[in-house]
Amino acid sequence: MPAYSDRLSHAFAFSAKHYGARRPAVNAMAYLAHPANVAVILARHDADETTLVASVLHHVLEEVIGGQRAGLEQKIKEKFGPVPLAIAREALEPRYDASGAERPWPASRQAYLLILADASPRALDICAADELQRCGDLSATIRRLGAEYVHAANRATSEQTMWWYRTLIEQLSAREDWPARALLDELRHASATLLRCLRPFGDSA
Repeated sequence: MPAYSDRLSHAFAFSAKHYGARRPAVNAMAYLAHPANVAVILARHDADETTLVASVLHHVLEEVIGGQRAGLEQKIKEKFGPVPLAIAREALEPRYDASGAERPWPASRQAYLLILADASPRALDICAADELQRCGDLSATIRRLGAEYVHAANRATSEQTMWWYRTLIEQLSAREDWPARALLDELRHASATLLRCLRPFGDSA
C-alpha cells in the first residue's frame, strides 16, 4: 500500500483522542506507541489499508469499558465503515466484562483462543502483529529492568507468558486458511527469544 493514506492518518488521529486511558506504570511510552508499531509490522507484511485501519481501531476498542463501547463503535462505523469495525472487534481480547471489570488474565486468554479459532485471516494478522510487538516490548523490559517486571508489564507470570506464546503459536500454525506464514515465522522467532529470557525464572517473575 502507499506510504501515506488519508484514511490511516484519520485512524491515528482518532486513536490519539481515544487511546491511552489505561497506560501501565511500566513501559508507558511503549504502550502509547503500540498501535503505530503494530501498523508498521502489518505494513511490512503487505497488509491492506483496511487491515491497517482496523489494527489501529482495535487498540482503541481495547480501552473501552462498559456502556461506552456502543457509542464508540457507532463513531467508528460512521467514520471508517462497518468492515474495519468488524475486523477490529474480531481481533479483540475479551479483557473487560460488560461492567468494565478486568477479567483474570487466564480467563481472558482462554476466551481469546476460542475467538481466534474462528477469526478471519485479517483478524489473525492483527493478533499476530500485536503479539509480535508485545514480544519485543517484553524482551526489552527484561533486558532493561529484569524478569521481575514481567508481571507488571504483562499482567501474567513468566510461566503464564510462556504458556500463552506456545499455545498461540500452535493455534495459529493450525490455521491452514491463514496465508500470513511469514508473519507467523517472525512471531515464532520473537516468542522463542522471549521464552529463552523467561525460562530461567519459571513462575517467580
